[in-house]
Amino acid sequence: MTEFNHEQPRIMHVDLNSCFATVEQQARPLLRGKPVAIVNRRTEHTAIVTASYEAKAKGVKVGMKLRDAKILCPGIVALESDPSKYRYVYHKLLNIMRDYSAHVTMKSIDEGVIDFHETSSDIAARSLVDIGYEIKQRLKDEIGVWMRCNIGISTNRFLAKTAAGLHKPDGLDVITHEN
Repeated sequence: MTEFNHEQPRIMHVDLNSCFATVEQQARPLLRGKPVAIVNRRTEHTAIVTASYEAKAKGVKVGMKLRDAKILCPGIVALESDPSKYRYVYHKLLNIMRDYSAHVTMKSIDEGVIDFHETSSDIAARSLVDIGYEIKQRLKDEIGVWMRCNIGISTNRFLAKTAAGLHKPDGLDVITHEN
């Protein structure tokens, strides 16, 4: 019989939700709650780079041609990407994560992993769930109220990423040997 890992979860995966679209909705309050697509160029044949949750709910997918997205979602707002804005958010996210551990690995511009195995005693004594909720609040406080992320906590990177994907958008889940 296979033994399960009984270690305490010490890995946290943080994933910004529909990052580029959410950043644009944060920067432009009139777009909040509306379907938004981020593209490299605003032409009918360009592909969607990121779609907001409102656009995804209408069937818009990453990689879809803008013209097809407009058929599924006639009111979609297409915006050209703004890399400097996204880099700013990346650095804010990285700095927030580094406040909790020196062992941070960014997986992409909108997601990273925090390893809590070798952290200071004051951080180690805290619940990772509490730290996760604190990170969520800091994103809202330091970047903006529209910023949301999924957080997964587990014993390894794979399970932490899996946990982060369980309840999108804006979820926080823990996978242990018990569940």
